[in-house]
Amino acid sequence: MKILIADDSEDMQLLLRQFVRKWGHEVVIAEDGEKALQILETSDIQLVISDWAMPNMTGIELCRAVRERFANERYIYIILLTARQDQEDLVTGMEAGADDFVRKPFNKDELRVRLRAGERTLQMQQTLAEQNKRLEAAQDELRKDLEAASAVQRSLLPNPEKQPFLDAGYRFDWLYVPAAYLGGDTCNFLRLDAKHIGFYMVDVAGHGIPSALKTVMLSQTLSAANGQAGLLKDDISYAPHCYIRPPSEALYELNNASQNEFDAMHYFTMIYGVIDVSTGRTTLSQAGHPAAIVLRRGGTMETIDAGGVPIGMLEGMMYDESEFTLETAERLVLYTDGIIECENADGAQFTFERLQTLLQENVAKPLQDLIQAVHTALVEWRGSAVFDDDVSLLVIERF
Repeated sequence: MKILIADDSEDMQLLLRQFVRKWGHEVVIAEDGEKALQILETSDIQLVISDWAMPNMTGIELCRAVRERFANERYIYIILLTARQDQEDLVTGMEAGADDFVRKPFNKDELRVRLRAGERTLQMQQTLAEQNKRLEAAQDELRKDLEAASAVQRSLLPNPEKQPFLDAGYRFDWLYVPAAYLGGDTCNFLRLDAKHIGFYMVDVAGHGIPSALKTVMLSQTLSAANGQAGLLKDDISYAPHCYIRPPSEALYELNNASQNEFDAMHYFTMIYGVIDVSTGRTTLSQAGHPAAIVLRRGGTMETIDAGGVPIGMLEGMMYDESEFTLETAERLVLYTDGIIECENADGAQFTFERLQTLLQENVAKPLQDLIQAVHTALVEWRGSAVFDDDVSLLVIERF
């Protein structure tokens, strides 16, 4: 190891050089604290033996300068040589940044042991630094993997640029802000056949990777676009050759298929509905999910709550249905509890009532502006763009 000796006494320099070299170290000499600091700035030396009393810059001043100058670069271990005996002096030296002391006249064996202690300390710090680098590299890889997984999860959400029933007078838009890279919420707007829209919103219990994996699996299970048969519809041999499963039946089948005796928290809330585009007639069923909101013409509001327990909680559960008509110039709003339970700095929740007021205040705005208004209000309420729970909103408009 290369060791810097800072001492203004030539006799002490020679004596220290002799011992330190004998112990297998390379020695660099500085006549005072200023020159020692200059050497440290142009080298990779990490261990210093410094006299306390030196001209230009004392050992105490050198300690302070080293701690300030190299705080974020590398650690330098400093042993102070001193004839001082007072406890207050030792405290002063430690507060200045000294790691150890050797009293003059020094015992060479004591100095050798203290040098070894310094070496061990620096070796441990080097090992820790290398481990931290490996940990940072692993964290960076994990971050990249999570970002890739987040992109996959977002790709399963419906694309507002592709509106399958725009010609029939229906469009949609959504807000999705996960609490972390990956979230447990998802939603979709589906073409079931030429005249039926399917839509759903899901909120999986928990957060992070397990919940996100569940949402991906559900997105695949509930997929019924592009003529695919699945949970939401079946092919049949007679006209109209497509059986669209009623929402209550779809939730019943999904609940029975989602039972997990080994995981009591393996459940999710859900709302699923079907719209007949020719009439606006809507059938909707809920499984423990917050009530849907219909924004009627003229600014009035109607809540739709068909009840039911979350999916995966109890086997054999039956689900109710609600029926209503979505008229021209009206909107259907679905959301997760991450919105109404969003807490501010004081721990107060945003509440369903605030959401209702917000929707009424922005009822005349274009769909995208309405959704942006909800996001802005939540950020202002929270005091941050980071939420404790996933925030999701899906709005379907008949125009």
